[in-house]
Amino acid sequence: MTRDERIVVGLAYPPEWDRRPAGTIARDVRSVAEVDRRVVLTHCRLDAGDERSAALVRDLDVVVALSLPSDVLRIAPRLRWVQSVGAGVGGLVSRDVTAAGIRVTSASGVNAVAVAEFAFARVLAHFKRFDELRRLQAEHRWSPCHGTQLAGKTLGVLGFGAIGVEVALRARAFGMSVTAVRRRVDRPSPHADRVYGPHETHAMLAECDAVVAALPESAATAEVMDADAFAAMRPGAFFCNVGRGSAVVEQAMAAALRSGHLGGAAIDVARREPLPTDDPLWDVPRLVISPHSATAADAHFAGLYGLLRDNLARFLSGRPLINEVDPERGY
Repeated sequence: MTRDERIVVGLAYPPEWDRRPAGTIARDVRSVAEVDRRVVLTHCRLDAGDERSAALVRDLDVVVALSLPSDVLRIAPRLRWVQSVGAGVGGLVSRDVTAAGIRVTSASGVNAVAVAEFAFARVLAHFKRFDELRRLQAEHRWSPCHGTQLAGKTLGVLGFGAIGVEVALRARAFGMSVTAVRRRVDRPSPHADRVYGPHETHAMLAECDAVVAALPESAATAEVMDADAFAAMRPGAFFCNVGRGSAVVEQAMAAALRSGHLGGAAIDVARREPLPTDDPLWDVPRLVISPHSATAADAHFAGLYGLLRDNLARFLSGRPLINEVDPERGY
Protein backbone atom coordinates (compact mmCIF):
# COMPACT_ATOMS: atom_id res chain seq x y z
CA MET A 1 0.00 0.00 0.00
CA THR A 2 1.47 3.38 -0.99
CA ARG A 3 1.48 6.44 1.24
CA ASP A 4 -1.26 8.06 -0.82
CA GLU A 5 -3.51 5.04 -0.21
CA ARG A 6 -3.09 5.21 3.58
CA ILE A 7 -4.94 7.32 6.12
CA VAL A 8 -2.57 7.92 9.01
CA VAL A 9 -4.36 8.59 12.30
CA GLY A 10 -2.26 9.83 15.21
CA LEU A 11 -3.21 9.42 18.85
CA ALA A 12 -1.49 12.51 20.26
CA TYR A 13 -2.76 12.63 23.83
CA PRO A 14 -0.73 11.35 26.82
CA PRO A 15 -1.39 7.58 27.16
CA GLU A 16 -1.70 7.92 30.95
CA TRP A 17 -4.94 9.83 30.49
CA ASP A 18 -6.66 6.57 29.52
CA ARG A 19 -6.61 4.55 32.74
CA ARG A 20 -8.61 1.59 31.52
CA PRO A 21 -7.12 -1.94 31.46
CA ALA A 22 -4.47 -2.37 28.77
CA GLY A 23 -6.52 -5.07 27.04
CA THR A 24 -9.55 -2.78 26.78
CA ILE A 25 -7.46 0.02 25.29
CA ALA A 26 -5.86 -2.38 22.80
CA ARG A 27 -9.28 -3.60 21.65
CA ASP A 28 -10.44 -0.03 21.08
CA VAL A 29 -7.29 0.84 19.14
CA ARG A 30 -7.75 -2.27 16.96
CA SER A 31 -11.39 -1.39 16.36
CA VAL A 32 -10.37 2.00 14.94
CA ALA A 33 -7.74 0.42 12.68
CA GLU A 34 -10.38 -2.06 11.45
CA VAL A 35 -12.73 0.69 10.23
CA ASP A 36 -10.98 0.56 6.84
CA ARG A 37 -7.97 -1.30 5.44
CA ARG A 38 -6.36 2.05 4.57
CA VAL A 39 -6.25 3.21 8.20
CA VAL A 40 -2.86 3.23 9.90
CA LEU A 41 -2.97 4.10 13.59
CA THR A 42 0.04 5.46 15.46
CA HIS A 43 0.84 6.99 18.83
CA CYS A 44 2.72 10.27 18.50
CA ARG A 45 3.62 13.52 20.21
CA LEU A 46 3.07 16.81 18.45
CA ASP A 47 5.56 18.59 20.69
CA ALA A 48 8.39 16.05 20.51
CA GLY A 49 11.69 17.20 19.05
CA ASP A 50 13.19 13.84 18.12
CA GLU A 51 13.53 12.81 14.48
CA ARG A 52 11.34 9.69 14.71
CA SER A 53 8.37 11.59 16.18
CA ALA A 54 8.79 14.37 13.65
CA ALA A 55 8.61 11.82 10.83
CA LEU A 56 5.41 10.32 12.23
CA VAL A 57 3.77 13.73 12.58
CA ARG A 58 4.70 14.73 9.01
CA ASP A 59 2.63 11.78 7.76
CA LEU A 60 -0.54 12.52 9.76
CA ASP A 61 -3.86 12.91 7.96
CA VAL A 62 -5.89 12.82 11.19
CA VAL A 63 -4.91 13.54 14.78
CA VAL A 64 -6.69 12.96 18.09
CA ALA A 65 -5.52 15.69 20.46
CA LEU A 66 -6.56 18.27 23.03
CA SER A 67 -4.39 21.08 21.65
CA LEU A 68 -2.23 21.86 18.65
CA PRO A 69 1.18 23.54 18.55
CA SER A 70 1.30 26.94 16.87
CA ASP A 71 3.41 25.51 14.01
CA VAL A 72 1.13 22.55 13.32
CA LEU A 73 0.85 23.42 9.62
CA ARG A 74 4.61 23.19 9.28
CA ILE A 75 5.14 19.98 11.25
CA ALA A 76 2.01 18.19 9.93
CA PRO A 77 1.54 19.47 6.36
CA ARG A 78 -0.85 16.62 5.39
CA LEU A 79 -3.25 17.19 8.29
CA ARG A 80 -6.90 17.30 7.23
CA TRP A 81 -8.95 16.62 10.35
CA VAL A 82 -8.52 16.98 14.12
CA GLN A 83 -10.66 15.04 16.58
CA SER A 84 -10.65 16.68 19.99
CA VAL A 85 -10.15 14.50 23.05
CA GLY A 86 -12.59 16.70 24.96
CA ALA A 87 -15.71 18.75 24.44
CA GLY A 88 -13.68 21.96 24.25
CA VAL A 89 -11.83 22.96 21.10
CA GLY A 90 -10.21 26.19 22.25
CA GLY A 91 -6.73 24.70 21.87
CA LEU A 92 -7.47 23.40 18.36
CA VAL A 93 -9.30 26.09 16.41
CA SER A 94 -7.12 28.92 15.14
CA ARG A 95 -7.11 31.27 12.18
CA ASP A 96 -4.34 29.25 10.50
CA VAL A 97 -6.11 25.93 11.03
CA THR A 98 -9.36 27.34 9.64
CA ALA A 99 -7.65 28.98 6.67
CA ALA A 100 -5.94 25.69 5.83
CA GLY A 101 -9.32 23.95 5.67
CA ILE A 102 -8.48 21.55 8.48
CA ARG A 103 -11.70 20.19 9.95
CA VAL A 104 -12.17 20.04 13.71
CA THR A 105 -14.64 17.89 15.63
CA SER A 106 -15.30 17.96 19.35
CA ALA A 107 -15.94 15.06 21.71
CA SER A 108 -19.07 16.72 23.01
CA GLY A 109 -21.45 14.22 24.53
CA VAL A 110 -19.10 11.25 24.90
CA ASN A 111 -19.22 11.52 28.68
CA ALA A 112 -22.40 13.51 29.14
CA VAL A 113 -23.94 10.95 31.51
CA ALA A 114 -21.01 10.99 33.93
CA VAL A 115 -20.84 14.80 34.03
CA ALA A 116 -24.60 15.05 34.49
CA GLU A 117 -24.47 12.53 37.34
CA PHE A 118 -21.79 14.63 39.03
CA ALA A 119 -23.72 17.88 38.60
CA PHE A 120 -26.95 16.43 39.89
CA ALA A 121 -25.11 14.85 42.82
CA ARG A 122 -23.97 18.36 43.77
CA VAL A 123 -27.58 19.58 43.61
CA LEU A 124 -28.77 16.66 45.70
CA ALA A 125 -25.98 17.05 48.27
CA HIS A 126 -26.79 20.73 48.71
CA PHE A 127 -30.51 20.32 49.30
CA LYS A 128 -30.03 17.27 51.54
CA ARG A 129 -27.31 19.13 53.53
CA PHE A 130 -24.79 16.32 53.26
CA ASP A 131 -21.85 18.57 54.16
CA GLU A 132 -23.51 19.59 57.44
CA LEU A 133 -24.40 15.99 58.23
CA ARG A 134 -20.77 15.00 57.63
CA ARG A 135 -19.59 17.70 60.03
CA LEU A 136 -22.02 16.52 62.70
CA GLN A 137 -20.66 13.01 62.41
CA ALA A 138 -17.08 14.27 62.66
CA GLU A 139 -18.08 16.11 65.85
CA HIS A 140 -19.91 13.01 67.22
CA ARG A 141 -23.09 15.10 67.52
CA TRP A 142 -26.58 13.60 67.23
CA SER A 143 -28.35 16.77 66.17
CA PRO A 144 -31.08 16.28 63.52
CA CYS A 145 -30.34 18.24 60.35
CA HIS A 146 -33.15 18.04 57.82
CA GLY A 147 -32.76 18.66 54.13
CA THR A 148 -35.27 19.86 51.56
CA GLN A 149 -37.41 17.83 49.15
CA LEU A 150 -36.42 18.23 45.50
CA ALA A 151 -39.76 17.13 44.05
CA GLY A 152 -41.72 20.21 43.08
CA LYS A 153 -38.68 22.46 42.77
CA THR A 154 -37.39 23.95 39.52
CA LEU A 155 -34.00 23.24 38.00
CA GLY A 156 -32.61 25.54 35.33
CA VAL A 157 -30.04 24.40 32.78
CA LEU A 158 -27.74 26.82 30.96
CA GLY A 159 -26.56 25.11 27.80
CA PHE A 160 -28.98 22.42 26.69
CA GLY A 161 -26.61 20.16 24.81
CA ALA A 162 -25.83 16.54 25.62
CA ILE A 163 -24.84 17.23 29.25
CA GLY A 164 -27.74 19.61 29.85
CA VAL A 165 -30.28 17.09 28.57
CA GLU A 166 -28.83 14.35 30.80
CA VAL A 167 -29.05 16.70 33.81
CA ALA A 168 -32.68 17.39 32.92
CA LEU A 169 -33.49 13.67 32.75
CA ARG A 170 -32.15 13.16 36.26
CA ALA A 171 -33.98 16.19 37.62
CA ARG A 172 -37.28 15.00 36.19
CA ALA A 173 -36.73 11.56 37.70
CA PHE A 174 -36.70 13.35 41.07
CA GLY A 175 -39.95 15.16 40.30
CA MET A 176 -38.41 18.54 39.49
CA SER A 177 -39.58 20.94 36.80
CA VAL A 178 -36.93 21.83 34.23
CA THR A 179 -36.32 25.07 32.40
CA ALA A 180 -33.45 25.61 29.99
CA VAL A 181 -31.61 28.22 27.96
CA ARG A 182 -30.39 27.26 24.50
CA ARG A 183 -29.69 28.97 21.19
CA ARG A 184 -32.52 27.27 19.29
CA VAL A 185 -35.95 28.03 20.72
CA ASP A 186 -37.98 27.34 17.59
CA ARG A 187 -38.41 23.68 18.52
CA PRO A 188 -39.82 22.57 21.89
CA SER A 189 -37.81 20.03 23.84
CA PRO A 190 -39.40 16.92 25.37
CA HIS A 191 -36.85 17.20 28.19
CA ALA A 192 -37.74 20.71 29.43
CA ASP A 193 -40.97 22.26 30.61
CA ARG A 194 -39.90 25.57 29.09
CA VAL A 195 -37.03 26.68 26.85
CA TYR A 196 -35.69 30.23 26.83
CA GLY A 197 -33.43 32.00 24.37
CA PRO A 198 -30.08 33.42 25.51
CA HIS A 199 -31.58 36.93 25.73
CA GLU A 200 -34.05 35.59 28.33
CA THR A 201 -31.42 34.10 30.64
CA HIS A 202 -32.21 36.35 33.60
CA ALA A 203 -35.92 35.56 33.35
CA MET A 204 -35.11 31.84 33.52
CA LEU A 205 -32.73 32.31 36.46
CA ALA A 206 -35.47 34.04 38.43
CA GLU A 207 -37.65 30.92 38.22
CA CYS A 208 -35.13 28.40 39.51
CA ASP A 209 -34.29 26.85 42.86
CA ALA A 210 -31.09 25.44 41.36
CA VAL A 211 -29.16 26.18 38.16
CA VAL A 212 -26.63 23.94 36.40
CA ALA A 213 -24.36 25.59 33.81
CA ALA A 214 -23.07 23.28 31.07
CA LEU A 215 -22.11 25.90 28.52
CA PRO A 216 -19.47 25.48 25.80
CA GLU A 217 -16.63 27.96 25.60
CA SER A 218 -17.32 30.70 23.07
CA ALA A 219 -17.53 34.47 22.79
CA ALA A 220 -21.30 34.22 23.25
CA THR A 221 -21.03 32.39 26.58
CA ALA A 222 -18.19 34.39 28.14
CA GLU A 223 -19.18 35.84 31.53
CA VAL A 224 -22.85 34.97 31.10
CA MET A 225 -23.04 34.54 34.86
CA ASP A 226 -22.05 38.03 35.97
CA ALA A 227 -23.22 40.14 38.93
CA ASP A 228 -26.56 40.90 37.25
CA ALA A 229 -27.17 37.23 36.51
CA PHE A 230 -26.51 36.17 40.11
CA ALA A 231 -28.73 39.00 41.33
CA ALA A 232 -31.50 37.67 39.07
CA MET A 233 -31.42 34.27 40.79
CA ARG A 234 -33.87 33.48 43.56
CA PRO A 235 -32.61 34.23 47.06
CA GLY A 236 -31.16 31.02 48.50
CA ALA A 237 -30.83 29.30 45.11
CA PHE A 238 -28.00 26.90 44.29
CA PHE A 239 -25.59 27.25 41.35
CA CYS A 240 -23.37 24.56 39.80
CA ASN A 241 -20.92 24.96 36.91
CA VAL A 242 -19.68 21.91 35.01
CA GLY A 243 -19.23 23.70 31.68
CA ARG A 244 -16.48 26.27 31.28
CA GLY A 245 -14.91 28.59 33.84
CA SER A 246 -15.06 31.48 31.37
CA ALA A 247 -18.87 31.54 31.67
CA VAL A 248 -18.70 32.77 35.29
CA VAL A 249 -17.46 36.03 36.78
CA GLU A 250 -16.00 34.39 39.85
CA GLN A 251 -15.85 37.54 41.95
CA ALA A 252 -19.58 38.08 41.36
CA MET A 253 -20.35 34.50 42.40
CA ALA A 254 -18.22 34.90 45.53
CA ALA A 255 -19.98 38.15 46.41
CA ALA A 256 -23.40 36.51 46.01
CA LEU A 257 -22.34 33.70 48.32
CA ARG A 258 -20.81 35.98 50.95
CA SER A 259 -23.92 38.17 51.01
CA GLY A 260 -26.16 35.13 51.47
CA HIS A 261 -28.09 35.79 48.27
CA LEU A 262 -26.86 32.47 46.90
CA GLY A 263 -27.60 29.52 49.14
CA GLY A 264 -24.63 27.57 47.80
CA ALA A 265 -22.52 26.87 44.73
CA ALA A 266 -20.32 24.17 43.26
CA ILE A 267 -17.74 24.57 40.52
CA ASP A 268 -15.85 21.84 38.71
CA VAL A 269 -14.15 24.34 36.39
CA ALA A 270 -12.39 27.65 36.94
CA ARG A 271 -11.15 30.54 34.84
CA ARG A 272 -7.59 29.54 35.74
CA GLU A 273 -6.78 25.85 35.94
CA PRO A 274 -5.24 24.57 38.05
CA LEU A 275 -6.72 27.02 40.52
CA PRO A 276 -3.78 28.69 42.34
CA THR A 277 -3.36 27.62 45.95
CA ASP A 278 -3.70 31.22 47.11
CA ASP A 279 -6.84 31.98 45.09
CA PRO A 280 -9.53 33.49 47.35
CA LEU A 281 -12.15 31.15 45.85
CA TRP A 282 -10.88 28.31 48.05
CA ASP A 283 -12.20 30.08 51.16
CA VAL A 284 -15.55 31.38 49.90
CA PRO A 285 -18.34 30.21 52.23
CA ARG A 286 -20.81 27.63 50.88
CA LEU A 287 -18.73 27.06 47.75
CA VAL A 288 -17.51 23.54 46.97
CA ILE A 289 -14.71 23.15 44.46
CA SER A 290 -13.60 20.07 42.53
CA PRO A 291 -10.56 20.00 40.19
CA HIS A 292 -12.25 19.37 36.83
CA SER A 293 -13.32 15.94 38.03
CA ALA A 294 -16.91 15.56 36.83
CA THR A 295 -15.90 13.34 33.95
CA ALA A 296 -15.39 9.58 34.30
CA ALA A 297 -12.18 8.63 32.50
CA ASP A 298 -13.25 5.08 31.67
CA ALA A 299 -16.57 6.11 30.14
CA HIS A 300 -14.95 9.11 28.44
CA PHE A 301 -12.40 7.12 26.47
CA ALA A 302 -14.89 4.37 25.62
CA GLY A 303 -17.14 7.07 24.18
CA LEU A 304 -14.25 8.85 22.47
CA TYR A 305 -13.18 5.72 20.59
CA GLY A 306 -16.77 5.03 19.58
CA LEU A 307 -17.04 8.56 18.20
CA LEU A 308 -13.66 8.25 16.47
CA ARG A 309 -14.75 5.01 14.74
CA ASP A 310 -17.99 6.57 13.55
CA ASN A 311 -16.38 9.80 12.39
CA LEU A 312 -13.53 8.01 10.66
CA ALA A 313 -16.01 5.97 8.63
CA ARG A 314 -17.83 9.19 7.76
CA PHE A 315 -14.59 10.96 6.86
CA LEU A 316 -13.55 8.18 4.49
CA SER A 317 -16.95 8.04 2.80
CA GLY A 318 -17.41 11.81 2.50
CA ARG A 319 -20.35 12.02 4.90
CA PRO A 320 -20.88 14.86 7.42
CA LEU A 321 -18.83 14.49 10.61
CA ILE A 322 -20.43 14.33 14.06
CA ASN A 323 -19.71 17.37 16.26
CA GLU A 324 -17.94 19.30 13.50
CA VAL A 325 -17.05 22.76 14.75
CA ASP A 326 -18.17 25.92 13.00
CA PRO A 327 -14.91 27.88 12.80
CA GLU A 328 -16.77 31.20 12.98
CA ARG A 329 -18.56 30.28 16.21
CA GLY A 330 -15.92 28.04 17.76
CA TYR A 331 -18.43 25.28 18.58
